Amino acid sequence: MTQARSVALVTGASSGIGRAAAVALAQAGFDVVINYSRSEQAARESANLAQAKGAKTLLLQCDVSDDSSVRKMLAAVELEFGRFDGLVNNAGITTHVKPNDFEAMTAEEWDRVFAVNVRGIFQVKRAAVPLQKVARDSIVNTASIVGLRPGPQPLPYAASKAAVVSLTKLLALNLAPGIRVNAVAPGW
Repeated sequence: MTQARSVALVTGASSGIGRAAAVALAQAGFDVVINYSRSEQAARESANLAQAKGAKTLLLQCDVSDDSSVRKMLAAVELEFGRFDGLVNNAGITTHVKPNDFEAMTAEEWDRVFAVNVRGIFQVKRAAVPLQKVARDSIVNTASIVGLRPGPQPLPYAASKAAVVSLTKLLALNLAPGIRVNAVAPGW
């Protein structure tokens, strides 16, 4: 009997770090769920790259800041694969307001960055709980070097990535020992 391939969900997998994670997971023997928010064409390119490494892929459009959409995404993962073994919380956004231009930053823009970058991680994790009863997984959250030390990034982005670092530590504490939770903090 052939062992089923492991399954990983990567949020924000249509480009950059998310695409690289999806392709690396495919290379490592995972089937990959590719989440994207806006660009289906870019997500399809990620899927093609993962498929070239032998992965079965599933593309799911979902704004991780929208809880009902997140729950539908995880239901689709369960329907297709019945479980998943790894989660890369990579979806993230920023703003283009300069860090020292306090008057230009609106509350709505600040809240949108936090909704995607921080609340999205929590919502995806929470919706994943039923699937984790089937398989214990590993979670990697994408933070940023500016979440660890000040840098030239917009304020809501840097503050949200500091919150991701803290949330990662709290999830690791509360989900141990069955589920490993780590973060990466890429720089330029």
